[in-house]
Amino acid sequence: MIKTLTAYTKEIDDPEAAVAELLKQLDLPKNQLKHSVGLISCYPEFTEKETGFLPALHKALPFDIVGSTTCLCATEGQVDMIQLSLTVLTSDDVEFRAARTGSVLQGADKPVAEAYAAATKDRKDKPAMAFVYVPLLISVAGDVVMAALDKESGGIPLFGSVSLDNKTDYSTARTIFNEEADREKLSFVLVYGKIDVSFDVVSLNEDKVIKQKAIITASQGNLLIGVNNVSALEYLLSIGLTRDELSMGLGVVPITVDYRDGTQPVARAVFTTTPEGYAVCGGEMPVNMSLGVGRIDAADVLKTAEASAQKMVASDGSGVLSFSCMARYLVLGARSMMEAETIGRVMSEKKMPYQVMYSGGEICPLPDKNGVMKNRLHNFTCVMCRIK
Repeated sequence: MIKTLTAYTKEIDDPEAAVAELLKQLDLPKNQLKHSVGLISCYPEFTEKETGFLPALHKALPFDIVGSTTCLCATEGQVDMIQLSLTVLTSDDVEFRAARTGSVLQGADKPVAEAYAAATKDRKDKPAMAFVYVPLLISVAGDVVMAALDKESGGIPLFGSVSLDNKTDYSTARTIFNEEADREKLSFVLVYGKIDVSFDVVSLNEDKVIKQKAIITASQGNLLIGVNNVSALEYLLSIGLTRDELSMGLGVVPITVDYRDGTQPVARAVFTTTPEGYAVCGGEMPVNMSLGVGRIDAADVLKTAEASAQKMVASDGSGVLSFSCMARYLVLGARSMMEAETIGRVMSEKKMPYQVMYSGGEICPLPDKNGVMKNRLHNFTCVMCRIK
């Protein structure tokens, strides 16, 4: 059994006061069990070295903390941009092993293999799952980094987020490991023991996805080069999208990719297009896979989020983690906090501890046609994990 504790602070100027506020809410002397780990989401300024916040927090907590920056997070009924949310998972019979890779900018396989080997060197048993925080790198697709961990771990379920901030160039998006915040490193938590978790994934309204699917005929990683044997840009313009829409990128053009293995199609964002007519997407675009183009609006965001939250609280649990795409946040416009508020309302009604944060990419497994879980990176999606 895992016990879930949550806390938040909006005190960004005084690290000692902020840490004291968090510790008071957690009440660790009363609530902490034998094994613990902290999962953190926060406004980027909390991670700046000159604030001294992460060293102060790490010094105060008797366990590792991992996580990432975000543009908005929520817990305990509190939703804000300039906020830090902390979830502590603690258990007598489930163990946690936190780890950090080196830079994955030049490739993920080696640094992920080294970090995973170091984290598991004294364990003979296999982790049951992992919580993962992937750096946001335009030149290295998040699912490439995820795939490296999937390979090293033997395909254990991975649940997590790609780092995010509130800047157009994502220059302050960082992953967190204890006292360090970095733009190029993967942080993860291996979970050992008998766990009870369930996942949910909600994305586009199928009624708003073009029914006539196309085929990806050329690609390179997350670069969509050709569709139906014409350039990606030519295809997207041919189905009614405009150059202005495509230049706006994230939050406007959702693409779905069907892996043809029985899993639910995965949503992808188009970040931008290149002078050559290629589309830079939020994840890998495998050749010969089926592609669809859709739309998303504020009503869809709120409806799907509430339905997913209701599903999570329908069964017993000790807490829920939710990662939602920044595209959904942008679609809400002036009502940008409403999705997090909706999830929080449902959780609070059932007195379920929770953490919501926005993401540059959502990591959550999907079952294939045989019920085997396949790890996937999503865009335009809200993913949830119910912990028991």
